[in-house]
Amino acid sequence: MKRIVILFFLLLVGTLALLIFDKQDSSIFLFEATAVPTSDDNQMFMAGLKIKNNGDPDRLIAVSSPSAKSVVIMNPGHEKANIIIPANGSSILAMDGAHIMLMTTPGTFEQGAFIPLNLIFENAGTVSIRVKNTGVTTMNHGKSNGVSEDPAPELSLSWKTPPKKNGATVQLDTRNFTFLRAKDDAVHLPNEGHAHVYLNGLKLGRLYEKTYVVGPLSPGSYALSVALNSNRHRPYLNEGAIVESTLVFEIPK
Repeated sequence: MKRIVILFFLLLVGTLALLIFDKQDSSIFLFEATAVPTSDDNQMFMAGLKIKNNGDPDRLIAVSSPSAKSVVIMNPGHEKANIIIPANGSSILAMDGAHIMLMTTPGTFEQGAFIPLNLIFENAGTVSIRVKNTGVTTMNHGKSNGVSEDPAPELSLSWKTPPKKNGATVQLDTRNFTFLRAKDDAVHLPNEGHAHVYLNGLKLGRLYEKTYVVGPLSPGSYALSVALNSNRHRPYLNEGAIVESTLVFEIPK
């Protein structure tokens, strides 16, 4: 009889735990968090990760780590812009867009080690992940690593579907450029490659075609930018400038 009571109690606890878990907010998921050192003393790190949002638009508002001396979100060129993850969409905290900078105590975050990282969202709250020190130099997506061709690729953007709260569709007009879904180790072929898409500096991902659908967004001001890249993930240049185009728009309240 006592054994039956114990089994019943354990089953009840398990059921209650399952019910509580099911009620937790799980709209935001984090994946593949990695960090690379940016200083010789192995103290400063640049970190990135993938974000999947299965819910409504959400805003990344802060980041923290109990194992770091300091953690900040960096968004070069978009310092005052809101970092919004579109509804039911994916994005990437990446070295060529909004990313995270970590400062640690020397010797506490060696190659192959992990430290906890907390991302705080306006709606989903705190979502945690472990970030790994890969020790691998990141790809340079800057102008200094750009590639020039003759004729140079050209790009302009327009709205196929104007931006509203429920999303928008962007139309790419390219010249001297062919989209190609190549492997990461593919060789460079002149005027072939893919595009990178950014929203207020946050990288939304790669693009291999001439249209891109932006998911529902929160009210506010936005800048959607698209840049052309080679198969080797180097930005194309035209007269020394990265081949990119930007659309600025507003989502009303």
